[in-house]
Amino acid sequence: MYIEEIILDGFKSYQRRTVVGKFHPCFNAITGLNGSGKSNILDSICFVLGITNLSQIRINKLEELVYKAGQAGINKASVSIVFNNNNKSNSSPLYKDYEKITVTRQIATGGRNRYLINGLVVKPSDVTNFFHSVQLNVNSSHFLIMQGRITKVINMKPKELLSMIEEAAGTRMYEAKRLQSLKLIEKKDSKLAEISHLLEDDIIPKLERLKKEKADYLKWTNINEEIEMYERILKLHKYLQICKEVEESEVKVIEIRVQKESCEQEINMLIDRINQLEKVVHEEENKIALEWSKPLKECRDKISEAESNVSKTQLQLNEIMTDLGEEEANLKDMLVQKAELENKVQSSAQQCGRSQSGSFEDVDNELNNLKVKLSNAKRKLQALQTGCDMSLDYKEQKSLRQALFDVQKELSDIKVKENKFTLLIIENEKSLSSLKLKIAKRTNNGKSSVDKLRDEYKELQNSIYKFEGDLLELKKDAELYEKLSLDKKKLEIENDSLEQQLQPLEMFIRSFQCIYNAESNPKLAVQAHANSIESLLDPSIKPTKTSVKGCVFELLKLRDQKYATALEVAAGGRLYNMIVETSEDGKQLLNSGFLKKRTTLIPLDKIIDPSISKKTIDEARKLAQCTDDNDLRVISSLDILEYDAEYSAAIKYCFGHTLICEDEQLAKLITFHPNISVRTVTMKGDIYDPSGTLSGGTVSQSQRSILISFQKYIELKIQLVKNNFSINDIKKKLSTNLGKSADSYRHCQRQLDINKHQLALLEEKLSKYKEESFEEMIDELIRQKDDYHKEIAKLKENQSTLQKDAERLENEINVFETTREVRENSLEKDIEKYKEDIKSLSAVHEKLKNETSSSRIELEAAKAEIKLINSTVEMKEISVAKLKEKTLEYEKILESYKVDLKEKEKVLKSLQNEMESSSSCIRDTKNEIKRVNKLILRKEVDLKKISHDFMSINDKYSHKLKVKDSLIKKHEWLRNGVEDLYNLEKYPYNLCIQKLEELDKLQNTLSQNINRRILNLYERANSECTELINKRDIVMKDKEKIADVISDLDLKKRQAMENTWRTVNTSFGSIFSTLLPNANAELIAVINPETNKEDFYEGLEFRVSLGGIWKKSLSELSGGQRSLLALSLILAMLRFKPAPVYILDEIDSALDLGHTQNIGYMIKEHFPNSQFIIVSLKEGMFNKANVLFRTELVHGVSSIHRFENWDGNEDENQPPEKLHKRTTKEKELRN
Repeated sequence: MYIEEIILDGFKSYQRRTVVGKFHPCFNAITGLNGSGKSNILDSICFVLGITNLSQIRINKLEELVYKAGQAGINKASVSIVFNNNNKSNSSPLYKDYEKITVTRQIATGGRNRYLINGLVVKPSDVTNFFHSVQLNVNSSHFLIMQGRITKVINMKPKELLSMIEEAAGTRMYEAKRLQSLKLIEKKDSKLAEISHLLEDDIIPKLERLKKEKADYLKWTNINEEIEMYERILKLHKYLQICKEVEESEVKVIEIRVQKESCEQEINMLIDRINQLEKVVHEEENKIALEWSKPLKECRDKISEAESNVSKTQLQLNEIMTDLGEEEANLKDMLVQKAELENKVQSSAQQCGRSQSGSFEDVDNELNNLKVKLSNAKRKLQALQTGCDMSLDYKEQKSLRQALFDVQKELSDIKVKENKFTLLIIENEKSLSSLKLKIAKRTNNGKSSVDKLRDEYKELQNSIYKFEGDLLELKKDAELYEKLSLDKKKLEIENDSLEQQLQPLEMFIRSFQCIYNAESNPKLAVQAHANSIESLLDPSIKPTKTSVKGCVFELLKLRDQKYATALEVAAGGRLYNMIVETSEDGKQLLNSGFLKKRTTLIPLDKIIDPSISKKTIDEARKLAQCTDDNDLRVISSLDILEYDAEYSAAIKYCFGHTLICEDEQLAKLITFHPNISVRTVTMKGDIYDPSGTLSGGTVSQSQRSILISFQKYIELKIQLVKNNFSINDIKKKLSTNLGKSADSYRHCQRQLDINKHQLALLEEKLSKYKEESFEEMIDELIRQKDDYHKEIAKLKENQSTLQKDAERLENEINVFETTREVRENSLEKDIEKYKEDIKSLSAVHEKLKNETSSSRIELEAAKAEIKLINSTVEMKEISVAKLKEKTLEYEKILESYKVDLKEKEKVLKSLQNEMESSSSCIRDTKNEIKRVNKLILRKEVDLKKISHDFMSINDKYSHKLKVKDSLIKKHEWLRNGVEDLYNLEKYPYNLCIQKLEELDKLQNTLSQNINRRILNLYERANSECTELINKRDIVMKDKEKIADVISDLDLKKRQAMENTWRTVNTSFGSIFSTLLPNANAELIAVINPETNKEDFYEGLEFRVSLGGIWKKSLSELSGGQRSLLALSLILAMLRFKPAPVYILDEIDSALDLGHTQNIGYMIKEHFPNSQFIIVSLKEGMFNKANVLFRTELVHGVSSIHRFENWDGNEDENQPPEKLHKRTTKEKELRN
């Protein structure tokens, strides 16, 4: 079986469907420039074979195999390999009946991956099994030789070379399995030891304990049976006793029932007697009422009226007396206060007189003089310490040394300026000479042209002056126009930004609004939208009054946005409810069909306020230790909201039942406090309910707040409307005369620029005729020269003056340094003296000042207060006199009312006495009624007692009947022949009780340690113990068998490895001698350091012979020779364990041309029955190939060309002419 062709479609650099083939059964080569896609063909083979290490095909994920990773419109990569299966000897047993086998693998950009064999979709495992059956395991490949593989083999250690032999011999897997088996046996041994230990120390002792518990359990069950028998006997005794009690209770019930009926008859007779007596009383009372009721009523009414007059008058009198007492007390206080103030005025006047007679002004003047002297002394001392000239004024003083430095600096500056003016004079003289020469050379031509140009120049200047004057007049309007235009543009840009910010906010808010079509019914328009933003800015626009107000979140504003999360959690779904004016409006809205989604309505006329009381809030804040109103650790939800009073009920319904707390601890403390017990929510959004529920958790930071979003939306909308108003105002202003003025300004500016340009051109023309100008320039230069000479003279005068000042300052500095210390000491003493004098005078000054000012102020205040008190006293005296007169008047009225009341009470009493004498019959009858009522009460008490006894006995009777019935229901055996069940004389009741108590004690003792599942536990434990012992014996036997098998397989493994070593060594030497003539190589065993003998299992190492001389180490070989050595070993391994296809990727990169040619010879000589696919860039490799494929990359897409004029049968003995022609042809192909 060999590869016949490969079909690529969308795979890596192969954009279009590309067929690579037909491949030769023996030697195929692929060449091409770097990056042209030759290695991609090998990657495609590995892709179909099911490679799992993606780094070997230079990708990170399978989607990268698609052309340009799916970015070029191709979203699928497909590779098909067609195998020729004519040779059945090395074909897969799964597909022996097929002449050709096509294996396809497809990968899509979405990650979809599938396999097909001969067009049928199969599982990946089926493809893997197919390739493994023909020795093509790409994930443990020996048929795929990459360049790096050769380097690894060269650097292998002896143990690693031995592992390659094991791999070739097929014992590598056995060794791994053997190690696993030995580890498993070790684990089993430890497990067997553990089982034996468990049996001896745990299971068998446990089994003995269970056996003892089983005996206890059987004893316990026997006692239970005996207890059950005695319990049945006791129940039989109880049943017979109940039957006897039921019969006795039945007799008592009948007796009490008779007594009850007799008592009830007597009571009925007495009630009839009372009814007759009450009838008599009623008739007599009606008779009396007709005679006496009217006079009594009239008398009582008069008395009530008189009592009312007395009480009213008394109240009025009390109020007048109270007012009189208060006025007299106030008058007395004011008189006392007046006397005190008069005394105070007298003392203040004396004090003020004494103060004025003092010497306050003299002390004040002397204190000011001392302060001036102190200031002057300090200034002089500071001047001395800093080296200043005290002869100058204080503001002009400066350091003498600084003054000297400044003078010297000015002298230096004068010298510089003198040199500068000298140079300017020299330059001036040069310019004068040059101008005089130009005037001498200038002819008289062109004088008439100069006059014309000058006239034209003057006209342009006049025009420029005119336009400049016009521009000044129009400048203000033009600047205003430009400013307004700029402001308009800025506002329009700002509006664009605002609209971009508003768009996502509108979409977000719209998802929460109850959107509906209310155009057909204006009454149902939402207030939040009817009150347009314009009405917020313009008071003249009155919003439409509607019955539907809007959603809750639209009608409130946050005072602080940090509470947004807490408020949204507190309100929950109510935040999105719709507020309507009345319940009827809500019904109309619901029935209208305008609502687009399910909506809850809040009618303002029906809503109930669930707000927390202020007392509870204050108690919660006190519990949280909130110090003042600014401490907001605990706050009501309503306190951080702003809303219209119209919506107060709805807002309280949504937020009033919740407090907001700063953290979880406060929320728990307040919610579950017995005196508060209200719903709270934390700033993070966790809800604590008094019912014990807690809900919440961390709120995602990315979650948008509806309250903050809507508030921001309103702010942006207001700003947008403001900007629109401003833009409209600007447009109105721009549409006036400002626009015309701006146009005129621009026109004048253009004309002015043109005229200035023309003036500049005229100036250039006039420069050609400048003889008159030259004369002016000569006069100017002469004037400048005279000025320079004058400046130099002034500088010399200043220089002499400054030199004198410098000498003077130097002398003063010398004198100052000599007398400085003496003057400083003198000034310091003067300063100390001035300070002491000022301190003593300040105390005197302050005392005089306080006495004078305070006495004067107190005197004036006291006089004003006395004046005010005098006026108040006069008013109070008038008020007291009036109140006294009023008191006397009301006392007389009250006395007359009291006399009238006493007379009317006497009349009522006489009427009542007359009526009482005529109602003696009624009184006797009522006494009889009372006596009969008392008798009825006694009878009723007796009846209640009898009824109570009857109910008690009847209840007992009923209870005993129920007990009897329940006993019969529970124990059917009690119904018939109960006396014959047991011999009760043999088992008396007391004996049964005693015996049952003894058995209960014994049973309780056993029950403490009894195991009711002991029978099952014992049986299970016994069977498990027996089974465990049997399994242990089986495992020990199996272990002995495995050890025997391992020892037998170890011997066979050694034989197989030694045979493999010899076979591979033979092929290794033969292949190496083919690749490198006159050379030989072999693998030899490493010497065991313990035995000092060659030991195959210690590892293998290379041994190389060149020209008949065996080399001591590989370091004596060149890099190419070492690469050939490693390649020879790899190929020898492949020959020992052949595969149908071998793939070699640039294995000749480190070889020269001669060695590369030898690889071709070697493949033909040693692998005649295997197919080779080799990628190479060297002629020596692919000129031996039967078929050559050349790849190209054009515009990022790979293509391939096949050449089969390589027959691979030429040898080195061909004539040179033929070899030359072939080499030329190969070069043409490469180009």
